[in-house]
Amino acid sequence: MYYMKNVNYDLLKMLHSKLDNVWRLEKFYVRDAKKEKCQSATILDQILKDEKKHVKLLQNIIQSKIKKNIFN
Repeated sequence: MYYMKNVNYDLLKMLHSKLDNVWRLEKFYVRDAKKEKCQSATILDQILKDEKKHVKLLQNIIQSKIKKNIFN
């Protein structure tokens, strides 16, 4: 049986969560706020940018661990 280290599972779980946030922000939240000309659109756009940065950071660390063969 294969067990993943908690730290690696946590990274994957965070990545999944961030990707889900990006999808919802792009698909619904930002679009809806812009459609209604709501002031929150600017804030939601910034949150989307931040979430995308977090996704990239998590992807980079996971890729690095895979290349070093320490993602287990």
